[in-house]
Amino acid sequence: RNAVERDRLVYNGLGFVLGTIIAYLFFRRISLTLLAVIGPMVAILWTLGVVGGLDYRLNLFINVITPLILVSGFSDSMHLVFAIRRDIMAGVDRLTAAREAVLDVAPACLLTAMNAVLALLSFSFAESALIRTFGMVAIMAVAISYIAVAVVVPTLAALLIPREKTPVKDVAPNQDGGFGVLGAITEWIVRRVIAAPLAFSLAGLFAVLLTGAAYVQLVPQYRLADQVPDKEHALAATERLDQKLTGANPVHVMIRWNGGQSLFEDKTLAAIAAAHTVLEKEAGLGNVWSVESLRRWLAEAGDASIETVKKYISILPEHLVQRFITNEQNAVLVTGRLPDIDASEILPIVEKIDRALEPVRTTHAGYEISVTGLPAIAARNSARLIGELNWGLIGDMFVIFIFLGIALRSVLSGVTSILPSLFPIFATGTVLWIGGEGLQFASIVAITVAFALAIDSTIHFLNRFQLEESRPGTRDVNDALVRTMHHIGPVIVLTTIVLALGLGVTILSHLPSLRLFGRLAGICLFASLIGQLIILPATVALYRRHWPRRTPAAAA
Repeated sequence: RNAVERDRLVYNGLGFVLGTIIAYLFFRRISLTLLAVIGPMVAILWTLGVVGGLDYRLNLFINVITPLILVSGFSDSMHLVFAIRRDIMAGVDRLTAAREAVLDVAPACLLTAMNAVLALLSFSFAESALIRTFGMVAIMAVAISYIAVAVVVPTLAALLIPREKTPVKDVAPNQDGGFGVLGAITEWIVRRVIAAPLAFSLAGLFAVLLTGAAYVQLVPQYRLADQVPDKEHALAATERLDQKLTGANPVHVMIRWNGGQSLFEDKTLAAIAAAHTVLEKEAGLGNVWSVESLRRWLAEAGDASIETVKKYISILPEHLVQRFITNEQNAVLVTGRLPDIDASEILPIVEKIDRALEPVRTTHAGYEISVTGLPAIAARNSARLIGELNWGLIGDMFVIFIFLGIALRSVLSGVTSILPSLFPIFATGTVLWIGGEGLQFASIVAITVAFALAIDSTIHFLNRFQLEESRPGTRDVNDALVRTMHHIGPVIVLTTIVLALGLGVTILSHLPSLRLFGRLAGICLFASLIGQLIILPATVALYRRHWPRRTPAAAA
């Protein structure tokens, strides 16, 4: 709990500070910086208010909501502010600039929010309550973030930003600070890409196929130790228990009865003894504890009668008795211990125990005997849940591509968004595969969140490309692509940096799962930048080479 509370403060503080510093370095105006930062701040406050009002409890994944809102809200805010800044510098009055930004950029912001909701939707149907809650809260957060940014940024722009004293239609790159440098770099890249679209498209296709082959080889992985702070005394104590004893993770055999049997009758005690022996002999677990342990100690002392067993159970501390016997005395636990190992190694042990208990179930037909405990449940469910989330994510991607084509009323948008959107996902999986790591809950969450955020820039690119392609005076697709990159190339790069840093602060966490989240999110976002600057323009140019845009005159 202390680690989660600490992480919340770190994420809120560092994420906000990083966003503010980066915005000021590029805008070089306090008014524009405040405009870019206040929108996401309001989104965070609104979201936390709704989450608190609905009484959602803080947990490891809910803790990710704050940086998620910060970076998604900051991304949309940056696109809006950059559009407003461009018009203000051209001498447009602030009210008109705000209105034009809403007309040009807000529809793309809405599409990004809708796509993020689709990407997060699979979490809402997971069997894990933790993941399901995260999915529902994240969907609410994305919706609230869009509303907050779309309302707050244009409103403040109309109220706060002064008109440029000397309108400048074309600003030289060396006079436009960081935006000018980024604009020059991104335009240089897109000119090289569209000069050979086939080569770059084939390279992108090969990269997606190669990284996709590595991604599909990933297997689910889950360890309980990854969900607790590894810089606290608790984990060190657990490691010593693993070394000195047989482990700290309990595996239980639960024996229940509802047929009127008594805890202290011979049949019940025989069933407990049989299950105790299975854990010791068949499964090879150590430190097996149950009512049978007490009977064995009493037998060594020379008196294992039922009356003596009853007597000792009655004088034992209540909290100790309740670890093995229910208050109603209609169920007992037989408990063994396992070291902290991966769920894939625990599952064979659980299955072996289950098989070894079959003769016990047959002999003691009036008793319900099952294997339980957190390691057993995690071993059974983690692989299935991670697999479901993974395939749900892959399915969501293709739903998003179809939705994008329909929403933008363009086959080009749906087709050309596939490669640049798949590449960051598969590239992140390749990093995991090379490092010998598997898919964890944190991996799937990181990839899904990063995918939802990465496609943000893809949508803004395609939206701006449609505007530029339909604008009077556009000569050809190459001209439209260069203009598109001129308008949003710097923002794509800047927002990617902000998103990566905003999510990357989780690498400071004491929780291994959240450190993994931050690392993978950063990798995924920078891979998406490659997709947006290289693969996306190449596929758009190649598509238009074979399927030119139909002009209104040609259509008539």
